[in-house]
Amino acid sequence: MRTRFQLWAENKKNELEEEAIKMEYVKHKNPDESRIPNPSTGVIYESENCLGQVTVWKSRQMEYEVVNIDTGEMILWKYIERLPDEPDFNEILEQFFHVLQTGIKP
Repeated sequence: MRTRFQLWAENKKNELEEEAIKMEYVKHKNPDESRIPNPSTGVIYESENCLGQVTVWKSRQMEYEVVNIDTGEMILWKYIERLPDEPDFNEILEQFFHVLQTGIKP
């Protein structure tokens, strides 16, 4: 699941850059994933007003959040216990990207 998310994020990168959203991967201090029971892939997104992070774990859990850069207020947080077998990340993250761009709480 993490690999699917990573491929989706890479394919989405250019489209997001056209909308003034920057993307970078979360860098882990311990790159040896064999020591981590439930490794994750995380991506940080930055728009003009907000920072957002999406994390997908090997166990198919997902979490995302958006924070207002100026105030530090968390304006969106969601946890998904189990992603579907064929996740549509565009659909799942539609609200995330809307809030990231607008800075408006849902």
